[in-house]
Amino acid sequence: MKRPITMDDVARKAKVNQSTVSRALRNDPLVAASTRTFIQQTAKKLGYEPNAFARAMNVLKRVKGPPSWRGTLALLVPADLEFSSPFSNLFSDTETHAHTLGYNLEILQFHAPGMTPRRLTQILKTRNVSGVLVLPELVSNRLLKRLQLDWSLFPAVTLGNALLWPPLHRVSDNHFGNAKNLVRKMATLGYRRIGLCIHPPMAAIHADGGWEGGYAVGMQRLKVSIPPFFHHDTLESTSSVYSWILRESLDAVIFDSVAMAQYLMGIKELAIPEKLGIASLMSYPDTVVSGIDPQYPHVWTMAIDFLVSQIHLNQRGIPQLPQRILLDGTWHPGSTVRKSVNASELNEPTGSSPR
Repeated sequence: MKRPITMDDVARKAKVNQSTVSRALRNDPLVAASTRTFIQQTAKKLGYEPNAFARAMNVLKRVKGPPSWRGTLALLVPADLEFSSPFSNLFSDTETHAHTLGYNLEILQFHAPGMTPRRLTQILKTRNVSGVLVLPELVSNRLLKRLQLDWSLFPAVTLGNALLWPPLHRVSDNHFGNAKNLVRKMATLGYRRIGLCIHPPMAAIHADGGWEGGYAVGMQRLKVSIPPFFHHDTLESTSSVYSWILRESLDAVIFDSVAMAQYLMGIKELAIPEKLGIASLMSYPDTVVSGIDPQYPHVWTMAIDFLVSQIHLNQRGIPQLPQRILLDGTWHPGSTVRKSVNASELNEPTGSSPR
């Protein structure tokens, strides 16, 4: 039975946020008329049909009005974090989601000059922060090993794997599952000698070894063993990656980001995607590089939901049994892999696609 088309599907096709789709489908005047028309036409082409129960609940929410104001959530970020477009968009979407739950979202920098655990704790108390969401990153090329403050005062959740202490509840994209599913997807497209090319800090800190593990499990089905290749995330690495591709006789490569994939797209001899398919473990709807979209906006909003649930349960401090929530990514077709392949051309059954 074919699964129903969701608002997420419409949002990905139209390359807008789900909230924009929701507003457009109910003719919200805050959405530009041209955008409303485009989204409505996209939804119609995809065969989207509103869920009656969900629509009734949304009506009930609007009748009742917005949630009562409950407090402030703090997003703790490294002092050297660049407020580029991707982060700005993520924060904006997450802030909007927090508002729907009745919370304001404020950014505070840890490890800023003069910032001490006592001062950070006092700032959080002064601002009446109800819960803390931590976004750990590389700080001056150092792994953030410990983040000190009086954790007994706050419910807390961390995004990703980089924070080693304290052992807080975590919400992350599913690195292991995404890598495994990407290998399987590439296999259904007829690829067999699939290489994994990743940056050591990203593999160890961001993915916590999940990419290598998922890749290995995915390749077991193909009965092919190719050790991962570690690049240095620079243009100078392109030649060594190119040599590795030829040495291993690869017909596809999985990268940890779109940057290195884009470097290789300029090498005509590789003939992408006719002879070599390339895909990324962190691909997005606005890129031509095929791969897995880790769905970071949903990871962040899920973290907010988890944090708010901790607040409602009055669960503060470092948990005795930290929980980890993993979100599966979705397939982004792009244009750097084959569109399809006949099952009769494969040496073994294709199995099911990850998406």
